[in-house]
Amino acid sequence: MQIWTTEACVQRERFSYWREVLCEAFVSLNPILKQEPAGSNFTGEVSSRPLSMSAQTRVFSRAQFVQRRWDEIRRNPVEFCFANFQLEGSCVVRQDGQETLVLPGDFSVVDSTRPYFLDFREDWRVLSFRIPREQLVSRLAAPRQATARCVSGQAGLGLVAARFARSLEQMDASVGLQAQHGLSAALNGVIAVALGATLEAQEQDRVPLRTAFRQAVETYIADHLSEPGLGPDLLAARFNVSRRTLYGLFEEEPFSVSGLIRELRLRHSARDLCSSSHPGVLAVALRWGFNDASHFSRLFKQRFGISPRGLAASVEGEAKPGTNSCGSVQDLLIR
Repeated sequence: MQIWTTEACVQRERFSYWREVLCEAFVSLNPILKQEPAGSNFTGEVSSRPLSMSAQTRVFSRAQFVQRRWDEIRRNPVEFCFANFQLEGSCVVRQDGQETLVLPGDFSVVDSTRPYFLDFREDWRVLSFRIPREQLVSRLAAPRQATARCVSGQAGLGLVAARFARSLEQMDASVGLQAQHGLSAALNGVIAVALGATLEAQEQDRVPLRTAFRQAVETYIADHLSEPGLGPDLLAARFNVSRRTLYGLFEEEPFSVSGLIRELRLRHSARDLCSSSHPGVLAVALRWGFNDASHFSRLFKQRFGISPRGLAASVEGEAKPGTNSCGSVQDLLIR
C-alpha cells in the first residue's frame, strides 16, 4: 500500500504538495482550497493499493473544490472512470451537464475523458476506485447518463455496491492477481448494474454479481449484529430482494443467513465474556442482539459446551474443576 500525507510538510507547502498527491494517485487535477477559519491547518491523506487493473484509494482532506478541466485532460489524456463512495462529508458532483449531491453512504461516478467538478463542502473521506474506462462503460446501457448521478447506498443495488466496496478494504495484502481480477470484475459488475447495465453485461457478470451480493450481505450483517431485529426479513427488505433470493445466496456456504447471524453473535459474545472487564452476561447478550437470556444461554452452551455464566466464572477463576475454560472456547473461535 502506498500512503501520502501532508503531515510531513510545513504548513505553507502542504496544499502545493496535496496537488501533486492528487495528480499522482488519481489523474491530473486542479484542487482549489476553500477559505478556512483562522488558525486552522490544511491536512490531507491518501492511501492506495492496486486491485487487478484498477486501484483502490482512500482519501481524507478538508473542504475544497477539485476540478478536471480540458487543460488537465490534454496534459494527462488517460481513460478511467472513478467510482467514489462517500464515507464522510458531502460532495456536489458535476459532469456532462448533470449535477448531484452525494452524502455519506452513497456513491457517484465520473469519467476522466471529460471535464468534471467536485465540491467537497466540509471535511470529507472517500473510498475511490479507479477503473479502466472500457471495463465500466462497456457494461452500461447509457454511459453519459451514469456520470454525476448519486446512487443511494441505503437500499437495493446501491447498498450492495457500497457494502461490497467496503468489504474490499478488508482484502488481505497477499491476495493473488487472479483473485484480485475476480473481485475487480465483481465490483465493476455491481456498479454497472446499480447505474443501469445492459442485459448482456448482467448475464456475463451473473456469477461475480452473486459473489458481490453475498459479501455485501455479510458485511451488512457484521455491522448490524447488535440490532435484535436483524434477520432474513429485514435483510430482504433492505437489499430489495425476496427471501428466496437471499437464501439462495448462501446455499453453498457453511452457514445459512440465520445461521451466520447466530454464529457471529455467539462468537462476539464469547470474546466479550473471555475478558475480565466484561459488563455481565445479560449485558453482553443484549449488546449482541439476544433479547432472551435463556435462549442465549441455551445456544451458547450448544455452541461452546459451557454456559455463558460458566465461561465468565472461568475467567474469574471460579470454575469448577473439569469444566470447560476460556482457553478451550478461544480454540473453538479460531477454527
